Amino acid sequence: MITLPIPSLDGLLTERLRFRKLVAADVEWWMDYINHAEAIRFMPFTVGSRADCEEMIQRALDRYTEDGSGLNAVLLRASGTPIGMCGLLTQTVDGEAELEIGYHFLPAHWGHGYAAEAAIACKHFAEERALVRSVISLIDEGNVRSQAVAKRNGMLPGRITVHRGVPAIVFRVELSLRA
Repeated sequence: MITLPIPSLDGLLTERLRFRKLVAADVEWWMDYINHAEAIRFMPFTVGSRADCEEMIQRALDRYTEDGSGLNAVLLRASGTPIGMCGLLTQTVDGEAELEIGYHFLPAHWGHGYAAEAAIACKHFAEERALVRSVISLIDEGNVRSQAVAKRNGMLPGRITVHRGVPAIVFRVELSLRA
């Protein structure tokens, strides 16, 4: 069972990163992601589609209102430069409520450990607030980069499910329950 609403990640800090809620104007920098064929390879988007970019951000904004979950902008602490999105997302997987750690980073910032740093921060956030017993990440079988991030976050691959019509591996990590 998930404790709702999910508290806001806005202002969450790591050694190098800062989380903030998305705003509609984030479409401007997020188009760099949508414009990159490799970045969106495992997503149902069309390269260069501003409508897809706006829809992705709007979905996060809607989630904030629905249950507090959603992707957040991830910025470099030193410069304030937005480099990606990460957050806790409520999902229904095989009929069960799950809390997913989702992450998407601009290709220019791949390979620096930012996705793992942000995902680990989300795991600790959920654990410290006892939001769930475990968190998951739903990852395409071919998305080796995202699988590596999940493994760095202590997650293990489990069953394959179909989520929103697409096969995905359910990566999971059990959380320590605080008394």
